[in-house]
Amino acid sequence: MLLSICHKTELGYSEPISESVMELRVMPRNDARQTLRSFELDISPEAGLFQYGDWQGNLAHCFSVLEPHDRLVIVASSTVETHTRKLRVQDLPDTLPLSGIGHRLEDMLLPHEAVLRDPRLVQFAEQTGIAAERRLSTVLGVVTTRLGELVTYAKGVTSTRSSVSDVLDRGKGVCQDYAHVAIALLRMLGIPARYVSGYLYRSEFTELETHAWVDAFVPSVGWLGIDPTHGELAGDGHVAVAVGRSYADVPPNRGVYKGTALEQMHVSVRIQKASEPLEAPAPPPLGLAARFFRNRLQRERRVDLRTLEQQQQQQQQQ
Repeated sequence: MLLSICHKTELGYSEPISESVMELRVMPRNDARQTLRSFELDISPEAGLFQYGDWQGNLAHCFSVLEPHDRLVIVASSTVETHTRKLRVQDLPDTLPLSGIGHRLEDMLLPHEAVLRDPRLVQFAEQTGIAAERRLSTVLGVVTTRLGELVTYAKGVTSTRSSVSDVLDRGKGVCQDYAHVAIALLRMLGIPARYVSGYLYRSEFTELETHAWVDAFVPSVGWLGIDPTHGELAGDGHVAVAVGRSYADVPPNRGVYKGTALEQMHVSVRIQKASEPLEAPAPPPLGLAARFFRNRLQRERRVDLRTLEQQQQQQQQQ
């Protein structure tokens, strides 16, 4: 499926500010499950861009705006071709405990930020039978389809800082919370799991929101996407932007600014099917991004990442 995506972030300030510094993760990944055909990033006021690949292979962009401004607009436009993966969970041959898990996956087995172990997850695993289950396919099926017994979908109840325990206390949350609970449960059972930030295309909607789901590591097939919010495997409507240990690794934007102004943020995402596939295959992400910014770099400033303060300016994923 070929999808056209426009992700617009508008930041407004109650009075002029200066020295905005931002880090973005809005460029879709380029991997076996999807091909990035085009990408363009526009910043207003115009700003210099610095790009780098992080430790999980996500491409991040950084910029700074030094002159006074009371509005900042970020528009990320991309075209992505997703590839349907014909796979039935029930056919997976893997059994628990998993074997052949190398040291590179250890980070995806440990607690991180909001992803914490909670006694109620132990109780859920015992009640559903997955605590003693040896078939990985059965465990993944339960985690994908039955988290609704712990969490009801509701907006405005949690925040980007809500931990798994906070979510279970409230019994409500959004896709970010479903993903964190699923990750905590899988890691508790010895299954490496990572957070996926991205988009979900639904044919009945044009105006959409960012989305989050989970990659579980399955030795026989590699990373397998599951969407516990919708109770399904990640399919060709899922477009991955970044992966990490939890949301804290991959917010779409975070940054700082100098001033006392109050900030308001509005985010909109439009996704639609593109008319026809493009012929040329996409180059690697770093080269692709460089192509779009090559003509700008002569007049742009590069941001020194050593001066980038890591204070999040967070956005709720729905």
